[in-house]
Amino acid sequence: MGRELTENKKKKIAVFANGWSSEYMSLFMEGLRKEAEKDNTDIFVFTTYILPNEALEMKENQLKIFDLAKSMEFDGVIALTHTFNSSYEMEKIQEMFEGSDIPRVSTEVRLPGFSMVGSGNYQGVYELATHLIEKHNVRKVVYIRGNDGNPECAERKKALEDALDEHGLVLIDTLKGDFGFYNASRVVEDWMISGKPIPDAFVCANDLMALGVISILHKYGKDVPGDVIVTGFDHVHEGQTSYPMVATVSRQWDNMGPYAYKEICYQMEHRDPDRETIYPSKFVPSESCGCKPDEEAFNKRLEMVRSVFTNATHVDMIDFFFQKVHIEMSVTESKEDFYEQAKWHFGQQTFFGQNYCICTEPGLFEDEDEVYLEKVKNFSPVLDVIYGRKDGRNLPQKQFSTSEIYPGYVPDPNKSEVYVFASLANMEHLIGYLAIKDNPQVLYSNHYKRWLNNLDTLFINIRHNIFLKKMNAKLREIYMNDFLTDMYNRTGCANVLYKFIEDEKQQGHTSVLLFFDINCMKVINDKFGHLSGDLAIKATANAMKKALPEGFLCGRYGGDEFIAVGSYKGEDVSLYRENFKAELERIKERLQVAFPLSASVGTCIVKPDKDGTVDDFIKEADDSMYEEKEQVHKLLGITSH
Repeated sequence: MGRELTENKKKKIAVFANGWSSEYMSLFMEGLRKEAEKDNTDIFVFTTYILPNEALEMKENQLKIFDLAKSMEFDGVIALTHTFNSSYEMEKIQEMFEGSDIPRVSTEVRLPGFSMVGSGNYQGVYELATHLIEKHNVRKVVYIRGNDGNPECAERKKALEDALDEHGLVLIDTLKGDFGFYNASRVVEDWMISGKPIPDAFVCANDLMALGVISILHKYGKDVPGDVIVTGFDHVHEGQTSYPMVATVSRQWDNMGPYAYKEICYQMEHRDPDRETIYPSKFVPSESCGCKPDEEAFNKRLEMVRSVFTNATHVDMIDFFFQKVHIEMSVTESKEDFYEQAKWHFGQQTFFGQNYCICTEPGLFEDEDEVYLEKVKNFSPVLDVIYGRKDGRNLPQKQFSTSEIYPGYVPDPNKSEVYVFASLANMEHLIGYLAIKDNPQVLYSNHYKRWLNNLDTLFINIRHNIFLKKMNAKLREIYMNDFLTDMYNRTGCANVLYKFIEDEKQQGHTSVLLFFDINCMKVINDKFGHLSGDLAIKATANAMKKALPEGFLCGRYGGDEFIAVGSYKGEDVSLYRENFKAELERIKERLQVAFPLSASVGTCIVKPDKDGTVDDFIKEADDSMYEEKEQVHKLLGITSH
């Protein structure tokens, strides 16, 4: 991505993040937006939702959304590197901008070629440790760290160890966490099961792990903070709306958006990738260390309690919506079918806002896996807008160049706009991406990931159903088709041709049934061989298909016998016989067959009031055919059929 700045050019900034950090995204983006609005700068946010232990195929496909940014020239890049859950994200960002001169800023974690805006890890943890030791008489501390090699985690541990050392104490153990709730709860449960003495405090590298530790301690009947103190880091919403409220360290993230915007503007003017700006973190005492929270914290928790039912209802409504959508839309068989269904279903929901596009690969509903997976390694140069809305109205389906990133993007010189992008992928299938305009609030809730997951599943279900139907159709065709003639076989005759006669009778229509039998078939097989016999059968079948009127259904009744059915309008049925025999003669001449080839034809007209079954009508046509066959055999001196 190159750079071509002029004084009056509207600026575009790309932001790269892992969207699981939804609370941080809300604080960061709101601050960033306010600053960007002053300059009418457009913001393009590219989010993955990678988890540490996710399958490699999903990681790679989610990261394709970062590659999308290469299609547009940006004036600056902000990487929220501390939100990344995988080394893949970090490596992708470094690879994308290696050797580039585009101004770029990382947050909290330094990257080569990026200036950095961060919050201090050391100061807040040092204050926390000093508070625990001096106010709560803590002596035995266990530290629960985050992912291997995380520099922030290492700095927090150092601050903790320094504070302990200054008070003549040492860290008694370090447990391996991953910044997640469940792994932290597991390692503390292992501690409890082992029978080791409970420390005075578990100091966790973030709030989510602190919440996991508290849940396990409660499970084993331990009171926090009565029996053991637990602290976190980050000052996230979940830790401040739980009980007990988590004592933690605030990074003052509500200031990070403005800091990052000012830094990227500075870099546009001065380009100093070695520049580093660190803002202080601060300790926030609370219930989990035995302190009383301030009034604002109490009010936030109260508001959360008031919202429990509303939030749960939102989750239920998403689930109910997609249960209905999956049932009704999974049976669609084409882009057009999808659009017609989406106009109703997605037109009723407002989560994505008034302007968004669901962009999919052109072959999503057409290409089978062996073709699709080979062809779709990255986003194609041209994608489908399979469904979209503009100002609350349905957009027509269309194709667009991915170089636009957001379909139809035209910068507004008088307004700052925000665009949000996320991959649609299911394991090895890269489906497309979701593009949302002027509704960054989707990033502030993990409901957004729920929507993305459901969209992924919906598209894969549609693909499975389409190709399952195709496979069933092929199996039906194999089951009911004769491989030699490409006509219906005996089973197909019973399921299709018989049904045609019965339906016509029911509807008060007259139909005609024709019975064909190749003459002297035994002679052909015995004298000229069975390959010649097969050729005779194929030639007869081709003559039937070419000679009979459009709409007639043909089948191989068995061996050298065939039947055909069609609507009857009062025409002379002898014309069918004559047209067939003339066509068979043409085929004989073209093939220059060495054996005698002809066929006898019998007919039966089936009127609505005609008594009998289809088998009776076939026998009538067969009897009619046999009269002709006897005459042929007499002419040839053959006394048996």
